[in-house]
Amino acid sequence: MPNKVLAVDDSSISLEIMEAALESAFQVSCVTSGEECLERLLQDVPDLILLDVEMGGIDGYETCLRLRERLDVPVIFVSAHDTLEERLAGYDAGGDDFIVKPFDGEEMLRKARLLVEKHNRQLELNAQQAAMREMALHYRRDLGEAGVLLNFMRHSQNCLDYQELAQKLVAAIKAYDVIAHVQLRWNEGCCNLTPQGEASPLEVSIIEQSRDLGRLFQFSSRLVLNYDMVSILVLNMPRDAAAATRLQDTLITLAENTEAIAEAVNMRQESAQRAEALQVATIKSLETVEGLRDLYNRQRSETAQLLQELVKNVEDSYLFLGLTDTQEEAVSASLRQGAERILQLFALGDQMDEQFAALLDTLGQKPSGGAELW
Repeated sequence: MPNKVLAVDDSSISLEIMEAALESAFQVSCVTSGEECLERLLQDVPDLILLDVEMGGIDGYETCLRLRERLDVPVIFVSAHDTLEERLAGYDAGGDDFIVKPFDGEEMLRKARLLVEKHNRQLELNAQQAAMREMALHYRRDLGEAGVLLNFMRHSQNCLDYQELAQKLVAAIKAYDVIAHVQLRWNEGCCNLTPQGEASPLEVSIIEQSRDLGRLFQFSSRLVLNYDMVSILVLNMPRDAAAATRLQDTLITLAENTEAIAEAVNMRQESAQRAEALQVATIKSLETVEGLRDLYNRQRSETAQLLQELVKNVEDSYLFLGLTDTQEEAVSASLRQGAERILQLFALGDQMDEQFAALLDTLGQKPSGGAELW
């Protein structure tokens, strides 16, 4: 379809000449005043306007100034006056070219073609630039959204409890400019958080009932995501379908990662509990072994002392027993031999003491601050 030209002149002869010069390459329409031109532009925008300067009513310059307020259409002024002042006035009014009456038909056709081609190229360039700006905008937005997701994954990996994990999830969702209620569940209980803090009883009841709606459920501007340990209730999903779909995919990724991290938190807590129990058992074992070692060493020391006292007491009683010297020596020798054999038995306990020491080294020394997690 040929490009359209609107010719504006209060002279019917000039309009006929313009139409004859351009009809081989353009679809030409004609009006006879600036007011009629502006009214026609409300209905149909041409690709080029040929605008006479001197007309009854508003002149060509004023017409151009008014149409420039809302349209970007090439304008060629047609004037019987070829002066610098006229050309500057046309330039100031927003014109693109200037033709002097009487004009040559070939020159007008050539100027019209060049100006329309230039304008069309500019429109294509503008469209490409707009597309590139939109692409850059989408890229920055997608990069920002991906950054929020990566930041959540990076900083939530080492969460030690569910409350901290829920807070990080609420903050991540808030970064997408939506309001969400988050519930995390575990064996011993659950937590319910909103951007304002702890959820109210009514909010908790809403998400509790939403858990029966399936893995993914959307009604109006609300979206529910349910996993074994995580539920997310979004209250204001975007109205734009593409934006809503993109956000939904992001929320699913957040929920799945939160589910995996919550399971890791559960394993870490169970491991910590087992480690604490084992540490407590180790400390009790240390205390028991140390007690047995002390008891054994004390018993050995006290037995040696008692044997010495026994020998001394017997020897001190010889005076009252009326024994001969030979008999006294025989009794003393017998007592000392018996005590020596008993002490030799305790000497075997040195090996047991070494075993006690090795066991204590294996278990480790008792921590000064009590039980600690490994």
